[in-house]
Amino acid sequence: MIEVARIAALMKAHHLNTSELAEIVRLSPSKISKVLSGDQKFTSDAVGILIKELGIHPNWLFGYEGDARSVMYLKDLVHKSEVDKLEFRIRELKDELGEAYKQLAEARRAR
Repeated sequence: MIEVARIAALMKAHHLNTSELAEIVRLSPSKISKVLSGDQKFTSDAVGILIKELGIHPNWLFGYEGDARSVMYLKDLVHKSEVDKLEFRIRELKDELGEAYKQLAEARRAR
């Protein structure tokens, strides 16, 4: 279920009123009002449109990630290959740091 706070945040972020949101998701303004009051839920089609047309991150929309007041977008995701590159670089730096500690320890022992 989508929290009303997330719909409100989405509307605020995109400067949408009830009628404009209704037009985007192809529902009536009265249906949107009922969704915002918590009396009804979005249709699955409406949810799909929000995700596709506005680029909303589905995990944010359904409350699995992020703060309800701050919209997360699909474009904000980092591709796995980029994450892998960064993790590889972190491992390299850790190895270099470990080597530096070894050299420092050896130098101290030699004194």
